[in-house]
Amino acid sequence: MDTKKILSWIALLGGEAVIIAALILFAGSLDSNILALNIVVSFILYSLFFIDILAPWVDFDDKSQEKIGSLGVRWFFTLTYAVAAVAAMLACNWIFDCSFALQAIIHCVLALLLILGFAAALHSSDKVRQVYRQETFNRSGVAEVKKAMRNLQDKMNDLSGLPENFTSRVAALEENLRFISPAENAEASSLERQLVATISDISAALSDFSMNEERIEGNLKKLERIYQNRKNIYSH
Repeated sequence: MDTKKILSWIALLGGEAVIIAALILFAGSLDSNILALNIVVSFILYSLFFIDILAPWVDFDDKSQEKIGSLGVRWFFTLTYAVAAVAAMLACNWIFDCSFALQAIIHCVLALLLILGFAAALHSSDKVRQVYRQETFNRSGVAEVKKAMRNLQDKMNDLSGLPENFTSRVAALEENLRFISPAENAEASSLERQLVATISDISAALSDFSMNEERIEGNLKKLERIYQNRKNIYSH
C-alpha cells in the first residue's frame, strides 16, 4: 500500500471517528435509535467521498475510459444526496423533532435515490463502452485494408521488373487510404472486405506478373473503383 493510500485511509477512519464522537457528545436528549441512525447516515455520507479509495471507479488501463464519462453523473447524485441527508438530519432533529420511524423512512428514500443515481452512472458507463467498441469495430475494417496494402507493397519490393504504371498506381492507392473514414455502415464493411480480397488476389498473381498481367490489371481497376466507392462513405 503506497503512502497516498495509507494517508487516505487515516483520513477516512479518523474522520469517521471524529464524526461519531461529535454526534455522541452533542446528542443531548436524542433517542438512542435516532442517534444510531444519524451515526449510520453520517458514516455513509463521509465514506462516499472516499469511494475511489475503497472501490476505485476509474481504471486508467482501460482504453475505453468508460467510467470517466460517468463521473459527472456519479458526483452530481453524491453531492445531492449529501446535501439532502444533512438537511434532513438537521431539520428532523433540531427543527421539527420528527419520530425515528419518519426519519428512517426519509433516509431510506434518500438512499434509494442515491442508488438510482449510481445506476444512472453505470448506465452512462455502458453507453461509453458501447460507443468505444463500435468505433473500434469500425476502425478494424480500415486497419485490415491498410495491412493488406502494406503486405502487397512488401511483396512488390521483393520483386523486380514491375511496370512503373502498376507500381505508381498501387503507391497512390496506399497513400490515399488515409482518406478513408471509419464508418458504422454495412455497405462500408462490405466494401472493406472487397478491398482486402482484391488486394489479396493481386498479391497472389504478382509472382508471375507477365503471365497474370491481364488479371492483375482487371483487379487493379476493380480496386480503384471500390476505393472510390468506399471513400465516399462517412460515419453517421
